[in-house]
Amino acid sequence: MSDGGASHITAAHEIALLEKLLAEKKAANQNSGQLSENGRGEADGGTNGKESDMCRIDGPFERRDRKKTKYRLRVVDRETGRLKMYTYDSRDEAVAAVPILRRQYRRPVGVRMSKALEAYEHHLATRGNVPSRGPNKPRTIETTMGRLRSVFDTDIITGEMTGPKMVDLWDRWVQGKATDTALNTLAQVRTFLAWLAKREWTKHAALAEGIEVVGKRNKGKPKLTQDEARKVVDWCLAHANDPGAIATALAFVLGMRASEIATRTVRHLDGQGTLLDITDAKTEAGERTLKLPKVLQAPLGELAKAKKPDDQLFGEVNRHWVLHSVKRCCAAAGVRIVTAHGLRGTHAKVAREVGVSGVLLAAAMGHESETTTTEHYAGRNAVQQGAIGRVSTALS
Repeated sequence: MSDGGASHITAAHEIALLEKLLAEKKAANQNSGQLSENGRGEADGGTNGKESDMCRIDGPFERRDRKKTKYRLRVVDRETGRLKMYTYDSRDEAVAAVPILRRQYRRPVGVRMSKALEAYEHHLATRGNVPSRGPNKPRTIETTMGRLRSVFDTDIITGEMTGPKMVDLWDRWVQGKATDTALNTLAQVRTFLAWLAKREWTKHAALAEGIEVVGKRNKGKPKLTQDEARKVVDWCLAHANDPGAIATALAFVLGMRASEIATRTVRHLDGQGTLLDITDAKTEAGERTLKLPKVLQAPLGELAKAKKPDDQLFGEVNRHWVLHSVKRCCAAAGVRIVTAHGLRGTHAKVAREVGVSGVLLAAAMGHESETTTTEHYAGRNAVQQGAIGRVSTALS
């Protein structure tokens, strides 16, 4: 019995030793691949308010040094890629040093603001904030990122952003800005901050809570009267060899956006020069095909001559060129100087005044909502005049 008991004790002891060795081996393996105390595998700014995983620690490894065994840890900095070795007299000292080294290599929550803005721009270009719509349009991304970079003109770590700091950045930026610009930018700022919070790159969820914009939106840009618009179009058609004049005529006659005019290519001129395709528009509703009036078919055909299908009709220009052209043509025609957007609004106003329905006009202008056309382009008075015209026609 005693021999059996001794054998049982020895077996139990061996099992305990094996379990201990297995546990040590498992812990060593975990330490070798783990980046920092929170156990995450990516240096993406941390999670749940913890700091980022910014290093990998391998070891401890045995090393004979002058007949004495030393123990080494290998630390790789995830951000810089630098490698550094640490040597200890015993395995216990090396193991005890691991959490200390992780704390030394720890980074604060989040990333530098410049890096966050780069990541957000990539997010807009590849995914967008509305999954069902996909990536944002290039022009939208350009406008959004330009505004965000001007507001967040700081290289602060995003996790160190506070409400007062956000208000300070906003107050510095908003000076002299129009109400519409401020309201639009604030909406973009809040969307960006929500994205930072979703990625857990900030410690505070509502950084823009204390920001308000005083003033009302300016609905619609200054427009021309029907007589003024006719003068501009007459001047433009009389100078059909001037690309800027034809661009100006398109802004009024077809109600096109400046960006749509600037980016039209020869391929977009379809139906033997009788149609103009609008692709890659600001919104999904903006993608449409417009029928060209005869007075514009010949000038656009001339612009397309000797150009390749993917060449831009107006050359290497942008929407700012269209804006400059519209102002130049208004001045030359002797009428009130308005923007390209103002001519687009004049198109909507005149169309409604002569009785074009809001639904049809919204579709022609590439608006997703008839309300947008009425409130920001045509104006309620134009709708009323159009209704009076329709009723008068029905009674006559």
